[in-house]
Amino acid sequence: MKDRIGYYCWAGPDTIKMTKLKFFNPGIDEQSLMSSYDLEYLMTLKEKFGITDFWATYSWGFSEESEKEQYEFLLSKLKNFKKAGIKIHAYVQGTNVVTADFKDKDWFCKDEYGRDITYYRGRKVVCVNNPGFVNFILTKIESMHGLKFDGIFVDNIQMGQIPIPDFDGKGIFTFAGCKCKYCDKKYFNLYQKHIPRKMQGVNGVRYFNFRVNCTSEFIEKLSSAVHRGGFEFGTNSFDPKFDTKALFGTDIKRLEKLQDYLLFENHSLPGKKTNNEYIHELIKKNNITKPVFVVSYKKGIGYDSEFTQSDFNNIYSEDKQLDFFAAIKGSEYFTNGKWHNLRLNEFNKPQIDESEQFRVSDVHNYPEMLILRVPFLKNLLRKYYNPIYRLRMESRLFRKVMYIFTQMALR
Repeated sequence: MKDRIGYYCWAGPDTIKMTKLKFFNPGIDEQSLMSSYDLEYLMTLKEKFGITDFWATYSWGFSEESEKEQYEFLLSKLKNFKKAGIKIHAYVQGTNVVTADFKDKDWFCKDEYGRDITYYRGRKVVCVNNPGFVNFILTKIESMHGLKFDGIFVDNIQMGQIPIPDFDGKGIFTFAGCKCKYCDKKYFNLYQKHIPRKMQGVNGVRYFNFRVNCTSEFIEKLSSAVHRGGFEFGTNSFDPKFDTKALFGTDIKRLEKLQDYLLFENHSLPGKKTNNEYIHELIKKNNITKPVFVVSYKKGIGYDSEFTQSDFNNIYSEDKQLDFFAAIKGSEYFTNGKWHNLRLNEFNKPQIDESEQFRVSDVHNYPEMLILRVPFLKNLLRKYYNPIYRLRMESRLFRKVMYIFTQMALR
């Protein structure tokens, strides 16, 4: 096995709170979520999976007052990680917060019509150009200086609204990013123009470059704050099979310069139809020399039942062949109506098969590609994308209906 293997595992009281916030009356194995940082669990992880690096929950984006119990919970477990000889990376939520805890703030991103942008049920996206929010998260990181973590990991960094790519090859057709007063003023000072509503053409190119620069500036501030505390720094780069500059406003080459490692979360669990060879190719193409971790799901949060022994065998077999470090999904499993973390007693040590070959299935002309070629539907989606997305997160029925389209898009 390689010299580093990650474990991506959310636990503790706030993980229970967040699961209840994100989903609708969820059944939760609370004992599972409260015991994943215990010494016995960590030692079993070390023995069976060879884990060297562990991403553990510190902050989910609740207010600091609400999060005190979670802080104390994780700090009380630090000695267990030290005894097990596992590096601990403290998880901090990035550019979204629990809306109810910050009702009096003006931190929230705006779309082209001035509407707030939903991140998930009960959470909204906050702006990387908003001085109040930037000060808030930097202060949180500085308050962690002196704590016995090995690293700080900031999740879900995006600038504003994630757009929909245009399947006719013309780029992006919905609004991207943020048009709050802070973004618009910054953009106007640079170009003597307001942020455009439409993302096509020269105006769109100019805006996308602006957006990437803003996100990079924000991550540079995070990096400086984390490194001043003597920690390793990393962020989550969700799936680079898509153009991360267009979708999230993040530039992988800039990230490598600012971070001590890259971490890619995706839906490419190695098997008969999917694999992570494209990450291997991305590393070579971009001459990435920093460590790269890859944590893969099957269908995504809320849709993956517990992985099988065969799944773990595949993860370790792929890890042996390709130029990155595997990171195991240790939490957010939904099996037989219950949310739970990985039940280690159900698994043996992964078996590596170096002869195993993973092949990606052919790309098909999926139905959503046809939908986005119908002018009326395209214009409708362009105008109402934000409220449709919000409804998808806030309505249980609509979330189920939209699941099929989400899965098609992720392919």
